[in-house]
Amino acid sequence: MQTTKLGQILLPPPFRLHPATGPDVLAQAVALAPEHGAGTLICHAGPDLLAFAVVLEPEQKLAEAQMAFPLGMVALADALAAHCPPERSVRLVWPDELRYDKARLGGGRFAIAPGTGPDDVPDWLVFAAELIADRDHLPDPGRFPESTSLTEETFDASEDIIATFASYMMLYFDRWAHDGLDAVTNRYLMRIDPPLLRGVRRLEGDQLVEITPAGAAKRSAPLLEALNGSGWRGPQGPKL
Repeated sequence: MQTTKLGQILLPPPFRLHPATGPDVLAQAVALAPEHGAGTLICHAGPDLLAFAVVLEPEQKLAEAQMAFPLGMVALADALAAHCPPERSVRLVWPDELRYDKARLGGGRFAIAPGTGPDDVPDWLVFAAELIADRDHLPDPGRFPESTSLTEETFDASEDIIATFASYMMLYFDRWAHDGLDAVTNRYLMRIDPPLLRGVRRLEGDQLVEITPAGAAKRSAPLLEALNGSGWRGPQGPKL
């Protein structure tokens, strides 16, 4: 897959940019994580895919540290919302799919240091995002109404999206540390599709719980089991 050279990306500390050697930035970040540590950011910009991954080093046990995934998803969603036409919505499908104006744009991926149990503090975690950059290689993009792309929707430059994502990551980790996890996850819940008109939606541990007006509770699978369950990704990246 062809790589497009990115321009300058203004990253807040402690992020350090590493150019990608291919589109699978999650695998590359996993390989770099033990030696390069927290803040390592891998970016790939191709004609049809924008992907980036960041290495994290949590201080909490995995049972809590895994909540870095919804934090990464809301940072991604808020970054995209800051760089797109304002009249359309950026939404999430629990737990890992990202949609723009109801069309699939991409999603998030997650990796955990091997051998980490629920009561262990992970040596590292990796959050990765994959977004459809363009669909002009398709002979008839109109045959794929379920998806869209950054180019078709006139998003701002990839460099701006990545920089804003990094800034939101720093902001939300700071809020988690000072105001508690709910300060971050409430923003995540606000973006979950479909919008909740009645009842209550909340996170209980690592499960999404929806309480109907009648008081019935619907629980999702645990977060790590639910990843990839929305079906947004195929073997080569986001489905078109």
